[in-house]
Amino acid sequence: MKRILVVEDDPDVLDMFETVLKEHGYKVFPLMTGRPVFRIIETFKPDLILMDIRLDGMDGRAIFQQLKSNQQTAPIPVMLTSGGFKEDYIMKDNPDYGDYLEKPFEVSVMIRKIEKLLEASYIF
Repeated sequence: MKRILVVEDDPDVLDMFETVLKEHGYKVFPLMTGRPVFRIIETFKPDLILMDIRLDGMDGRAIFQQLKSNQQTAPIPVMLTSGGFKEDYIMKDNPDYGDYLEKPFEVSVMIRKIEKLLEASYIF
């Protein structure tokens, strides 16, 4: 069972992510703040991280940069999410981002993007 760490500060959206991902066979660790991300990664060992850009008092893009600059967390694919930015804006200037999910979204699109990232992460 693939593990997904979900970092989202809106409890309703976090609950929705958790419910949908569990229904699709993923083990989910829901997290409402980015502060303990590295500690949770050590214990949960996620196959993918789904993280909001706008977290309470934090920027998901900054956390992403920390993840990618750390040798142990760099290989973990990350999908950033937000309702405040268009996908083409985020991806054109940041090709290192694994993928981006613009809110609101369709569940089928989210699942397809997650499956694609998980597949690609095991090619290397």
